[in-house]
Amino acid sequence: LGGTAMDDLVISVIKQKGSCPVGHKVGDKFYFTGGLTGEGLCTTALAALIPAISVLTIGASFPWETDPNATIRACQDCKNTVEFEVRRHPKTK
Repeated sequence: LGGTAMDDLVISVIKQKGSCPVGHKVGDKFYFTGGLTGEGLCTTALAALIPAISVLTIGASFPWETDPNATIRACQDCKNTVEFEVRRHPKTK
């Protein structure tokens, strides 16, 4: 992003329905540091989370969320839905 400092993110599994085929479970955490993806997050979840990741890493937020540093998104597997909280950890200046 043209030299813009990107905020770090923690993505946490907060809810699960069914059985995740790759084994994601409540309490799992994935860390995004310096704009790089965290290890172990499946591609289906990553595809669903990219919009939230893109917004939160640059310091923007979603106006409908009560916490400007977080949003909740679900993976695209409608039979085995996993919900994730995407939380920004702003860089200190």
